[in-house]
Amino acid sequence: MIGWTIASIVVPGAAHVRAGRKRTGLIMMGIFGVLLIGAVIVLINAKALAGLLLDPTWLTVITGLCVVGGLAWAAVVISSYIVLRPSKLGSRGQLGTGAVAGLLAVAVALPFGLVATTVRTSDDAIDSIFKNSPSQPIDHKDPWRGRDRVNIALLGGDGASSRKGVSIRTDSMNVVSIDVRTGDSVIFALPREMENAPFTPGSALARRFPPPKNFWLPPGQGRGSADLLNGVWAYADMHPEVTGRSPDRAPEATKNALGQILGIKIDYYMLVNMWGVARLIDALGGVTINVEQDICYGVGRADGGVVKAGNRTLNGTQALWYGRARDHPGSTCAGGDNRTRMRRQQCVMSAMLNQLNPSNVLLKFNALAKAAKETFRTDIPRGLLQELVPLAQRVKSARVSKLNFVPPTYNPAYPNYPLILKSVKTAIARSRGSSQTARAEAAAPSPSSTPTTTRSPRRSIKQSSRLDTLGSSCVPANKGT
Repeated sequence: MIGWTIASIVVPGAAHVRAGRKRTGLIMMGIFGVLLIGAVIVLINAKALAGLLLDPTWLTVITGLCVVGGLAWAAVVISSYIVLRPSKLGSRGQLGTGAVAGLLAVAVALPFGLVATTVRTSDDAIDSIFKNSPSQPIDHKDPWRGRDRVNIALLGGDGASSRKGVSIRTDSMNVVSIDVRTGDSVIFALPREMENAPFTPGSALARRFPPPKNFWLPPGQGRGSADLLNGVWAYADMHPEVTGRSPDRAPEATKNALGQILGIKIDYYMLVNMWGVARLIDALGGVTINVEQDICYGVGRADGGVVKAGNRTLNGTQALWYGRARDHPGSTCAGGDNRTRMRRQQCVMSAMLNQLNPSNVLLKFNALAKAAKETFRTDIPRGLLQELVPLAQRVKSARVSKLNFVPPTYNPAYPNYPLILKSVKTAIARSRGSSQTARAEAAAPSPSSTPTTTRSPRRSIKQSSRLDTLGSSCVPANKGT
């Protein structure tokens, strides 16, 4: 009896056929077969449907289907047990087999409940990060509004709660320009210490920080504001009398500056709070990193310490300081300049990705979702996610190049903005592979600034700077991946 009840879990209707109710059993088998075929079709088209699965309507539907599916499967188990006539057994037999059947019903319903809970948690996390924009509805027939590229600023924010009176500093700034048809992309990396950032002519920030007539001149021949690029967000946030009272004034000012530097319109931004990354790492249970040498942090402070060299599993705070530590005079261990810090930050991100295997994510999903809500901030509307997900999949198998605006070609203290604009146009023209490529290559400023590319999604992107040649040496192999 219990054996046939278990068989009905694998093939609903088997117990009914065994009990002589062939018609009912065959109907149940037919329904199960149709559902199984549907599940196979969904799995085959998983990539194409991935974007739709982020739509709140579909997530609600999935939650409802999970609830109905769990109850239905539990009902199948109970009905299968009942049609096998447990009344023929003695009282002890009925009690024992009934208890087992009840446990089986609960067991088959639990996975559906877990999926429903995970979907609701995911929906809540997505909703807290990606806001709906009723004023700008998404036309899914033309989500990019006739444009052939979308430009997204990827920002790393240093928003430590201990820094009282100071807003977020965007210590990591990249802009990715994506061809929406092919996925071919260019990543522009801008140093945090870049000075004299231009703003849209006539804007409040342009009037507050007017650039010199020739702000690309060599040292000693004219300079504008000495403010660093990573301070734009904080200034706009803390000076609403200049930038206005909009809650989006800080990201809009940062997008404005980046757009003026690169000569392109920045459509959206995504900010990752580094202290939120620490919470993500803690939710993962730490990250394993091959620390090349002792790293000191917080020298002279009560919360300071040392990250020792060797293969170490770092908690969130240690991993954050490993990526952020600087050189300290008189210290016996290393910190590093900005380029070294950027290299170590890449190492932390690589280590995180290395440990984000499916089993790890599923086991710690709720903690990761809670940490994610405190980590990410963006103006990408939620309605656009179903378009961005397939676009991201195209990027994975497309040509991706990277251009770093770092010395010696680009001096962040005295930026040659006309050179940067020319380099950006060259890089985008190469990425398009258009007829303009030959002319763009002839106008390229120098070989050291030429972005390199790759078309393989299985290999690392070849970079144009030693800073970005960080391989897997800092991330020990993860056997669980």
